[in-house]
Amino acid sequence: MTTFEIPTIETTHELAPEIDRLPGRRAPYFVSSGEGLRYDLDDQLVTVIARPEDTGGQFGAAFVYGGKGASAPFLAHDREHTFLYMFEGQLQLWLPGETQILVPGDSVAVPPGVPYAYRMLAHTNRFLSWTTAGDGHALAAASGTPTQSHVFGGQSSPRRDSELAEQFGVRFVNLDKVDRPPLTGVELPNGVSPFVLKAGEGDRLKSMGQLNTYLTRSRNTESSYFAMHTRGAKAPYIPRHFHRLHTENFFCVEGRILLHVNGRQIMLTKGDFVHAPAGTIHSFAFESNTTQMLGILTTGIFEKFFEYMNTPTQDHVHDELGEMVFPGEGFGRARAELDLEVVGPPPERE
Repeated sequence: MTTFEIPTIETTHELAPEIDRLPGRRAPYFVSSGEGLRYDLDDQLVTVIARPEDTGGQFGAAFVYGGKGASAPFLAHDREHTFLYMFEGQLQLWLPGETQILVPGDSVAVPPGVPYAYRMLAHTNRFLSWTTAGDGHALAAASGTPTQSHVFGGQSSPRRDSELAEQFGVRFVNLDKVDRPPLTGVELPNGVSPFVLKAGEGDRLKSMGQLNTYLTRSRNTESSYFAMHTRGAKAPYIPRHFHRLHTENFFCVEGRILLHVNGRQIMLTKGDFVHAPAGTIHSFAFESNTTQMLGILTTGIFEKFFEYMNTPTQDHVHDELGEMVFPGEGFGRARAELDLEVVGPPPERE
């Protein structure tokens, strides 16, 4: 059994965030777009931004970047849930029984053991690959060629080593890429099953000039994680706080986001990532109008926070409010019932 270095909550409070470096232990860190551990694999660039040793064994994450025609055969991750989020380009995706064309803002949830495959359709394509064990990205590192390049085109030879894949809990599945009508795309299923969610769809809630959309919920992931897309106007910091039992992860999709991480302010722009493990004292603010943020929280224990703080809506865009009205009653309930410890007022913008 693999063991991971996990600092105490009190030690984590004091850790300065690593910048553009994977820490090798559970610690707060920032990775700017394009940075990470990079590998050429099947004419694609796989950039690993999180490994189990960086997250206390909670997940792994990588960006996959490639050109028109780059593809992956059907494969299944037997030990982990997989979540894909499109940042750029166009992707043809095959799931059992359906085919989908993905564009930026679309996402995919794939439970363990379910095969999927893809082909890139635009000249430049980039998507986030999130896995709950990090097996798939470890396989990419073992199969690929390390590179210092930030672009695809290394002309690496495709490798389909089944014995190597099995070491990482991954199977190549002998299925044909047959086009079938899409079956999912507009709502979250009630349980654990593979699905696509098209941009703008999902369970939506509004508050404080922001629109929050669940891309997955705990019921879809066996409570291993949930994913939230937030769209909003320029807004102030929220109170400084930390969590004891779960990790928050922030991706900038559009615009600019300020993250206050253990006393240090970090600016995020498109494609940037911050990992804030349990014990990290943090806050965030939107620094530009029509900012978009992807948040992935592990595990799923904090999901009700968004229901306490928001109101369900059928809208697809946020409101611009002259003055933010903080939902004090909902926030008080979250502090009483959920994994939330407030340590101070909102930080000042630097």
